[in-house]
Amino acid sequence: MAAPKTNKGTAESGSGGMMGMVSKALAVIAMLLATVFFAAAFDVGHLGLQHMLAGASIALVPLFAVLAIAALFLTPKSGADAAAIANSAKIAELVEFQSKATSQILTLQNKIDALSGQDNETLKARNKELQAALDAIHQAERDKVDSQIEALRLRNEELEAQIKSWAVEAVGKSIAGEKPQAMKAA
Repeated sequence: MAAPKTNKGTAESGSGGMMGMVSKALAVIAMLLATVFFAAAFDVGHLGLQHMLAGASIALVPLFAVLAIAALFLTPKSGADAAAIANSAKIAELVEFQSKATSQILTLQNKIDALSGQDNETLKARNKELQAALDAIHQAERDKVDSQIEALRLRNEELEAQIKSWAVEAVGKSIAGEKPQAMKAA
């Protein structure tokens, strides 16, 4: 799946080598012209270069400028620049690999979610069934407790009625001078 590697270093060094030679040749010619101008300006060795170059200086000065500037612009890239270009290519390859890996991971995650989604739906349905059964059990317990509470309330009302009737009877007998009967447990 890896992309075939290209040998970019050898292709760049071939063209860079030729440009390097051209650049060096232009720089050497520009330096020779600068040396001749220096010698003529200070009349080094009393050769009379000032008078010999006076007519040709119209062409030699612009030629010097063009050769010096061309040497600067035609200089091949340094090793650090070439390494930076190679590193940027590697970084681009890594970014592309990262994006492909991310898309594959997302695809795999979606497949896993789809497969586990079926189990998830089954579990949700089973959960609803169990919740309904639990709610039915809770309702039955509530109904049972409510019926017991109602039975106890009715029994309490009966006992209160018996206590009231015994109390009324006991007070009536006490007033009449009779001995009241003890209350019987219901």
